Parts: sequence; structure tokens; C-alpha cells
Amino acid sequence: MFKSLLQPRIDRNLKEENCSGVLRVIGDRAAGKTTYMAALARWPNAEISSPVELVTPANKDGEYLIRQAESLIEQGLQINQTRLANDVLEIKDYSLRIILKTADNFSFLNTIFNLDISCKDYSGEFFSDVLHQTNSQLLRDYLNDCFPATGIMLMIDATTHRKDPEYARGVDRLLVALAGGDVFSQKRRIALVLTKCELADLWINRHRPKFVTEVRFPTIFKRLESWQDLGVGSVEYFTTSAFGMTGKRYLKPNSRQIYRDRGGVAAVLEDSKKWRPFGLVSPIYWICTGKRLLELDGD
Repeated sequence: MFKSLLQPRIDRNLKEENCSGVLRVIGDRAAGKTTYMAALARWPNAEISSPVELVTPANKDGEYLIRQAESLIEQGLQINQTRLANDVLEIKDYSLRIILKTADNFSFLNTIFNLDISCKDYSGEFFSDVLHQTNSQLLRDYLNDCFPATGIMLMIDATTHRKDPEYARGVDRLLVALAGGDVFSQKRRIALVLTKCELADLWINRHRPKFVTEVRFPTIFKRLESWQDLGVGSVEYFTTSAFGMTGKRYLKPNSRQIYRDRGGVAAVLEDSKKWRPFGLVSPIYWICTGKRLLELDGD
């Protein structure tokens, strides 16, 4: 009943604007790709000042993400790594609607702004192994699935800087493969997303993603900047955390490390009641619109 009383006012005063995007999430095994997507779908304990009003699932795979968040992440457990699919049709296609608030300072006055995304989360083996199989039918299948995407989220565990040269080779192969098979006139957007930035040495520079990438992953940074200079696409850099921080005056990561080695950091959520990720929507918004909304970076 309450909703029905409000609906006429909303319809009269607000216009609705939709923007859709098809995304592919690519990264190494330890990058936290599925955890990122589950945290986005769950969207827990958002700040009242957040530009994001709501995140809702739009298909069964989107609903699956919420179940993963509730049954695993919130229980202090890890999400199982995504297995390599021998048929790209088997890859889950997460559909979500992200609703942004109507506010002067977010440039959406009198507008309900919806981001409708369809996102496939490729297994780490695609980035680490399949990309190096030049004549593989599996590689061709994955690339054919990748070509129609609005943009690519290249997700990297920010603690794995020692693997920069190794990652750069994978990025090289990906860019070459995309260039060889992309027949679309629209320039491709690649968002390099650094994950696990709740850790102290990353948190202090979370608002300087390009700087962090250049310092920690100089080889990847040069590859992407050179690709962008060719005029075939655009690159932006982002810092994110699926777990976020706790505390007010003295902040600390809301995560508990299981182990840390050259392959990255494995961690689980520490306190589900204070779970508040940050930076999750910003790369998606940029891929879908081509614009950077700074208020989303720290959200």
C-alpha cells in the first residue's frame, strides 16, 4: 500500500534513464573475481551517502551470486574458484540492475539511472593457461564470446606485483587476440581493477589507482597505455575491495588472511555485520557510459 501511494509522485517527477553493458571479467585464479561479483550483488550495509540506491539480480545466475554471498562470504568462508568451462555456453552469465540515486551532486537530478549489466566471470585458467594456447579451439571459443562485450574488466590481486611480467604476457596475448578478431567499430574499453585494496599499503593510495598500477605493475601499465595510444580503445584504472574496512577513527581491513604468497592473498570476511565493500560499481559505470563518476570510487 505504501508503495502504491508513492508511485504516482515518482512517475510524475522522475524520468528513467537506462544504460546497459555486456562485460567480461578476466584475471588470474587469485584475483577474487567471483567474490567481487557476489559482493556487488549482495551490496551490504551501504552508506546513506552512497550514489548507489540498490543492486538487484535480473536472472537466476544473479540470484545465485546472492546465495553465494549469504551462504559463504557472510559465514566467513571462501567462494570456490570458478572452474574452466570446456564450453563457453556453460559459463554463468550474471545479470544485475544497479540503480543510482537522484541527487544534484551525482548529476542525475530528476532521473532514475539504471545500469543493466550482463557479466561473465572467466576462470583463472583462461588468463593463465588458455591465452597461451595459440591454436586452441577453446581459446577461439572464449574470444568469440568476448568480442561482443561492451568492455573488459581485467582484474588483478593488487598484492601480486611480483607476477607483473607474467601477467603482462597474458595481457599482450589478450590484446593481440582481440585486435585480430574484433570487427566492431566501437572502441573497446578495458578497466584494470586492482582488488583487495583494504590492505594497509594499498588502502592509503586507494584514490590513486593509476599511480598504484604504474608503481606496482609497471609492465602491464606500459602495455595498456601503449594499446590506448594506438587509438583502438581506452583504459581506466580502479581500486576495489570486496570486504572493505571496519572502525571509525582507526580503520582496519574487514578480512582475515588465510595465507599470503607470490600468488596473492587468500582471505575471508571478518565481520559480516560491518561488511561494506568499496569501489565495486565505479569500473562498471565507466565501461557502460565512458564517464568516470568520482563519487563511486570510494563507495
